[in-house]
Amino acid sequence: MHTKAIVTIDTEPDNQWDPYLRKNLAFRNIDAIDKLQRIFDRFSLKPTYFVSYSVANCPAVSLLKDIKKSARCEIGAHLHAWETPPFQPALKGDGSYLHQYSFKIQEEKFKSLDSLLCDTFKDKPVSYRGGRYSFDANAVTLLSKYGYCVDSSVTPGVSWEKDGGINFKDARRDDYLLQQEDKWLLEVPVTVRIRTKFRKVSDFFYFNSPSWMHAQGFLRRLAGFRIIWLDPSFNEYEDMRFICDTLLAQGSRYLNIMFHSSVIIPGGSPYTPDQKSTDLFFERLERLLDYLLKERKLEGLTLKEYSDYRQAGDNAG
Repeated sequence: MHTKAIVTIDTEPDNQWDPYLRKNLAFRNIDAIDKLQRIFDRFSLKPTYFVSYSVANCPAVSLLKDIKKSARCEIGAHLHAWETPPFQPALKGDGSYLHQYSFKIQEEKFKSLDSLLCDTFKDKPVSYRGGRYSFDANAVTLLSKYGYCVDSSVTPGVSWEKDGGINFKDARRDDYLLQQEDKWLLEVPVTVRIRTKFRKVSDFFYFNSPSWMHAQGFLRRLAGFRIIWLDPSFNEYEDMRFICDTLLAQGSRYLNIMFHSSVIIPGGSPYTPDQKSTDLFFERLERLLDYLLKERKLEGLTLKEYSDYRQAGDNAG
């Protein structure tokens, strides 16, 4: 099977890292989404936009509706627990993760988002990414129940435990199937890899050390340890290309490039606080797409297309 290029975008309000903007939502980045889409159109690449509840409700969503209507993208679901009704107190934590709520509230939030996306885009979403990468057995149950076939919430090698999230340190790095009764869900993790001088030593200390030891900082100084995402908003092009070359040489089935829609405007994220950093994001994105799609000749697929491709391959096998 030839490696496929996938672009997945968490499509959400401006700077959701900012507590003030979580309560006072703004959508300047959605108004600017056509600039981003023009880049994908130039590469004949269809991205997957994971759309949050508030984005599906905002006036600027008409831009995404037009892109979807012209078959230039896929629309998936992105559940931000803090902005998706019903608004009930969480059982634990700050309520920013879906798994912090009772299963009953989780399902009601999920139904709210799924129904709104169906109404807004006149099509049933089948791909999903949990807000803040919230993904557990309950999420698998809900995705299967409501007809989703592919998820991309897992961030291999990364733990969000200190903030109340899921520990994905030991998660599989390739795609795999999850079974829920008689249904199957394809998990397509975000492409995240470690770059370091001393692989075996670094892996041992990083994967076997408790969070309070701050092993990542120690290894960064000792062995140049870095966790590299295929995310142009905060990763250097050279690092991303190194990871791509490594995975292509290993025959990986896919490369999953991800970022947040809000990075496309100055002030839209901590990674793009000004025009210079925003321009740098676009430069990295275009260089990465040019390398993978033009130079390395990879085919670009949406998540649903990739799921269909994998199913066809399995059936042929």
